[in-house]
Amino acid sequence: MEFSELRAISSILYKETIFRSVSETAVRRDPERILKSVDSQMWVSKALITLFTSAIPVFTALNPNPLGCSVFLLYVLFMFVFFFLQVVTAFVSQSFDLLHTLPLSDEEVSRIKVLTFLRIFDLPLAAIPVTTLIAFGVFSSPRLAFWMFLGVLTSELLAISSVFRLARFFYSKIAFSTGGWRALLRIVYLLAWSVSVFGVYLAMGYLPELLKLHADTSAWKFLYPFCFEYAARDSIAIAFSLLYLALSVTLLKKILPELNERVAVTAAETKSISVKTTHPVLSFLKKDLKIVSRSPAYVVLVILPVAEGMLFMKPAVISVSIVLLAIIIVAFTAYSIESGYTKTLPVDFWTITAGKTLFILTIYILAVLLLSAVRVLRGMGFSPVGLAQIPSVLTMGVFVSIVQEKVGLKKDLYTGLGSLLLLVIPCSIIAYTPIVAGVILRLMGFSFLLVSFAFGMLEFAVVAGAKVVADRLK
Repeated sequence: MEFSELRAISSILYKETIFRSVSETAVRRDPERILKSVDSQMWVSKALITLFTSAIPVFTALNPNPLGCSVFLLYVLFMFVFFFLQVVTAFVSQSFDLLHTLPLSDEEVSRIKVLTFLRIFDLPLAAIPVTTLIAFGVFSSPRLAFWMFLGVLTSELLAISSVFRLARFFYSKIAFSTGGWRALLRIVYLLAWSVSVFGVYLAMGYLPELLKLHADTSAWKFLYPFCFEYAARDSIAIAFSLLYLALSVTLLKKILPELNERVAVTAAETKSISVKTTHPVLSFLKKDLKIVSRSPAYVVLVILPVAEGMLFMKPAVISVSIVLLAIIIVAFTAYSIESGYTKTLPVDFWTITAGKTLFILTIYILAVLLLSAVRVLRGMGFSPVGLAQIPSVLTMGVFVSIVQEKVGLKKDLYTGLGSLLLLVIPCSIIAYTPIVAGVILRLMGFSFLLVSFAFGMLEFAVVAGAKVVADRLK
């Protein structure tokens, strides 16, 4: 069979993976309309992430240095794992048994699976190395451009190998384990995995502080990703850069045969079924926490506020402001989790909103408390600034619930990045208006905490009141 034919089949399987994700959050739409929108949704999301990432090498190339180049390569690695984990997990869980019923050889089936897998990453995988090569070639030097090009390729291949391993391991060993020690094991694995993923993210923020301990940064030239910047002028760095590139290629080659293996799912045996009733609001909270605990991609999203707060250990107002920005992603996640099912249940708007908002508030308070504890341990003192923003978080929860009811939200970042971006501006206004008002009125002698809290309560009254009035006018 010709390559073009194999690629066409892989395109259908790829669309099926995305379709299943989109259809779960669009129960009121016709399946044919969903299918037609799949192409545009996935390309828009991949184009946005490619655009954001491709802009970084332009600024880095204007002032190339080991720190800036290394942070960029780490950012590429992190973004590939962060952005693609959800859809790779869907790929791992997808059955390809239908292919074996077609007049295809085993080799052709294998190629189709590989092509389907690579299509997940196609646009950023191809575009980011090219934009890096052009940016450094124009604004820096051709030699550095070549080595940064290889550095981006290395980061991408390492990320692809890592995200497949994580998705496969999680799906086969953790996602379907329930009860007892298996539930505890799942939590331990998730925490360990989250720490490892955000280790890369935190490294990007703390790298400047680490490098201050070493005046001569050439001592880092044998480590990834520093070696790729030094390779433009150092033979030892060249050797290590080629070594890391070869390692990334080897790891990718090792996972390709595994794409053809069926994943054996380990599930706990159900011996008895018991039904426990609880308050509807608490039931939504418990359900969402369980769903999050079964998805590494969701875990990353909900612990992002904690990582952001620890990364930017600045004055309390700034740290809380950054946590609030991350809470927007948590709100998106809360209302996109199994959102299709809530539309079919006999549950009113405010019950769903209370349950989802409680989920968002739980994550926010946990992030603020951990941030405050770290600040106290570092001698920066305790500040109640974060607690004063609770009304703003409640307002954000109600607002996103209204958006979900009116237009809907996609299930994950891969298909719903556009939806998330639509929430950023209004949610940022909700989050930062009380803070700005508090800062301004503090100059006039008012208490920042009281002003900020009062403005948050006013926001909540306006948004919730507008919803109540709109419902009564129907």
